Amino acid sequence: MLYAGAVVVAMFVVPGVRRAVVVATERRPAWWLVAAVAVGAAVLIAWRGEGPLHLMALSLVGAAGIAAGWIDAYEKRLPDVLILPLYPAVAALLVAAGGGDRLLRAAVIAAVAMGLFGIACAAGQAGFGDVKLAGLLGLVLAWEDWRTAAVALAATACIGGGQAAVVIAMGRKDFPYGPAILLGAAAALAVGPLAAS
Repeated sequence: MLYAGAVVVAMFVVPGVRRAVVVATERRPAWWLVAAVAVGAAVLIAWRGEGPLHLMALSLVGAAGIAAGWIDAYEKRLPDVLILPLYPAVAALLVAAGGGDRLLRAAVIAAVAMGLFGIACAAGQAGFGDVKLAGLLGLVLAWEDWRTAAVALAATACIGGGQAAVVIAMGRKDFPYGPAILLGAAAALAVGPLAAS
């Protein structure tokens, strides 16, 4: 029942996600592709969410992340208007969910993620939008356990490295890193239980 509900919610979110991308980029991603990504994300979130408040936090980040990923792919920027308002919203949901240890772990992992991506940003290997996105994902991914966030970082490095190799082989120098960060987070949600066992 939970998964069916997740699919229904995902389908309701698709028009808003596509609209956000159109407004930001004046480009229209294929409806079926956005729907497929939204449904996949919704099923992962339903599977890995720890209680209703964590589910809500993951869902907010997932919906905004899908739009932000498309915008970054098209425009090479992660809009603050999609990322920054989620920090207080997600923090409020996690505080309301309780669990001092979980909250502390999530905050520490978010700070570590921002620090690591901040170093990459200072070295010219990532943008400041990537730093903000990494911190937000650290908050929600580390809620259950720190391994999920570690898997996300490793998956992001692998995906981003592969993307960099392709881009360099094509004779270009820069590429959007946001989609790699988001795919790394999705991979972590998918394989996180294996890492924890």
